[in-house]
This record gives sequence, C-alpha cells and structure tokens, in this order.
Amino acid sequence: MKNIIKITTTLSFLLFVSVSAQVDKFAKIGSRVTFTSENDSWIKITVPFNLLTNPRLEAANGRRPTTIESAFNPEYVNDIKVKLYVCFTNEFKKKILRGSSYLDSHYYQYYSAEQTFETIKLDRNTKYANFLFPAAIAERDGFGGSYVNPTGYAIEISIEGQQIEISNSIMFEKYRDESTLLKFKQQAVANSASNQNILVPAHQVYPSYFLKDTYLKIDY
Repeated sequence: MKNIIKITTTLSFLLFVSVSAQVDKFAKIGSRVTFTSENDSWIKITVPFNLLTNPRLEAANGRRPTTIESAFNPEYVNDIKVKLYVCFTNEFKKKILRGSSYLDSHYYQYYSAEQTFETIKLDRNTKYANFLFPAAIAERDGFGGSYVNPTGYAIEISIEGQQIEISNSIMFEKYRDESTLLKFKQQAVANSASNQNILVPAHQVYPSYFLKDTYLKIDY
C-alpha cells in the first residue's frame, strides 16, 4: 500500500511540474471566444480549445505502468476543467448616470462558470466549452441585442487539478500589456462570486451540447 501511495504521489508531482512549466504544450485556446444569440432566452458563449498532449505520458517518461492505479489509456485525457470569467459593462446605468464622476470600471459586471469534462479523446479536433448567459439580464443592463460585445474575459484550463499555462487566455478591451490583463483577471476572479449561477454550462440547460468523444460532468 505504501508503495502504491508513493507511486501515485510521485506521478502527481511530475504531472504538476510538466503541466505548469510549458505554455501551450498540453492545451491551447483554439481561436477567439464567440458570443452569439442562442435564442430569445440565452446568449451562447463558446470557448474553443485543443488538447495537444496527454500530461500523463510526459510524467510516465516512457515507463510502463506497474499498478492498477497508475495504468491509464493514453488516448484519453481525464478531468479537464474549463473555467470562464466574463465581464460586461452595464450600459443602461452608464447612460442614466452620464456626466457623473464614476469611472468606467464602476459599471463592470463579472460572471463566471466552469465545465468539467470527465474525459476527452485526444485528437486533432477542436473541442468546445459552451456557456449560456440570460438574455433578459443582458437586455436589462443594456448590453444585449443582436451583437454582444463583452468588456473582457479570462479562461482557465486545468488537467487533473493542475492549472496549465495557455496563451491568449485573457482579453480586456484593447489592452495588450501583461500587467493590465493580469489585473483585469484578478478583478474578475474577485468580483464574479457575487453573480454566481447566472452564467451556466450550456449542457445543463440543453443536453444537445454534449460532444462526441467527451463526457461532461453534470452538476445540479
């Protein structure tokens, strides 16, 4: 038993080191996040991503598994979490309070949601994490309509509990410098908790969003 625990702990440590050290080696954002009208009730937000390498293969370093606990199917990557933070500007309040001394940042509203893929087949196909945002709230706050323009967003991807490094994971207006983008993400993480359960994983509303060669976890 001690040997099994030691092997599992060592594998987890190697996985952490390999996953966190290299940008875009294990996964990457496929392209720009899109915001489209799903129907009269929902705005769909789609995060495209690609899985490139199985981190467990990197950690195994060519060694064959010797225990049931360490054996795995290299064609599948397990426990992938895609978390989206999104920021909209309350244009309705901004218009009402036009001419006031409030900064633009006072009108920012942050939301977040997370999808858990229990397993995804490792191939070249782009995968999608789809989220839904209530159209009624968007229209109420003045950023709804046929074209939805977010103030910014940030994406996190983890594999088996370890955060991986991905590029192009933060968008905030026209800013490109790293310090401003990281500060925006910090604000999104800190302030999205006040709007829990508004942004939701799409498959929890529409089962049709289950994807081929993936298994999505359902949380109710």
